[in-house]
Amino acid sequence: MELRYRSLKYIFTICSLFALSFTSIKSQVSVPLTNSDLDDIIREQSFMKSMGIDLSQTWLFMVKDNMISSNKLLVSEISYNNAGMPFKMFFFDENNKISNFTIVKYNNNNLPFEEIRFSADSSLINGIMYEYDESNLLKKQYNYNNKSEIISVFDYDRQNDSIYITEFDGNQNIKSTNLICLTKGNLAKIKKIVKLDGNNNQIEKQEFEYDEMSSLRKKNIFENGIKTGYKEFVYNDEGALIKSSYLTNDSELINSTSYEYDNYGNIIRIIERSESDNSTKVFVINYLSKSNN
Repeated sequence: MELRYRSLKYIFTICSLFALSFTSIKSQVSVPLTNSDLDDIIREQSFMKSMGIDLSQTWLFMVKDNMISSNKLLVSEISYNNAGMPFKMFFFDENNKISNFTIVKYNNNNLPFEEIRFSADSSLINGIMYEYDESNLLKKQYNYNNKSEIISVFDYDRQNDSIYITEFDGNQNIKSTNLICLTKGNLAKIKKIVKLDGNNNQIEKQEFEYDEMSSLRKKNIFENGIKTGYKEFVYNDEGALIKSSYLTNDSELINSTSYEYDNYGNIIRIIERSESDNSTKVFVINYLSKSNN
């Protein structure tokens, strides 16, 4: 939630992939799958560096009877290095005490090569290591547990307008395969993701629809070959994402997320609304920079 709208089109494409494919350990930083992803990451780094942002804090406010509570909970605190990249992330429990934290290490191209997660007492929880090809696109991902043992490996094979992602377990057995279909061109967008189990049976599928400005407008979700729902995305006149809504296949609203920005394009407020329990959460993001420390 700490990233700005300049790369939100990238974020929602890549996060859709992670939500589908990375089931054991989820990444907390952006890694490039396509040239378009890489361009967005570089732009984001440049903007963060120019703003001199050192720290971001995310606070949670609950809403009851359409009134925002005066009580707030600290959700996360993220520190950025001189290159504008998040390198330390603290996550807090309901008592505002640290529950766990993540350290991110970067290579010479300012791309993450390792995420290490620790509990509050600095005990290892798990981690991820990344390997890139000569074009700085993700080639392999290694997930390890609290004993530093490799528990899964994701291999990325690029062929024409497709990316084949094969997940292996710690014994090199295939657990699942993902096929990512891309639009044509150097700055390709993801148009379809298909997940297969170890026996090549389709488990999940996502299809993406874009407008003439290449902004993601709709994501159709399928499970076991049946469409179960879809997500719609709304943007303002400047191209910033202002709302995403998740609906059933019968167009019944399940939940929605709205976004607000400051004059620099930083996300400053995220409002999550769930229809099932009639609940609303408001996340407020504060940024601290060298100029206002």
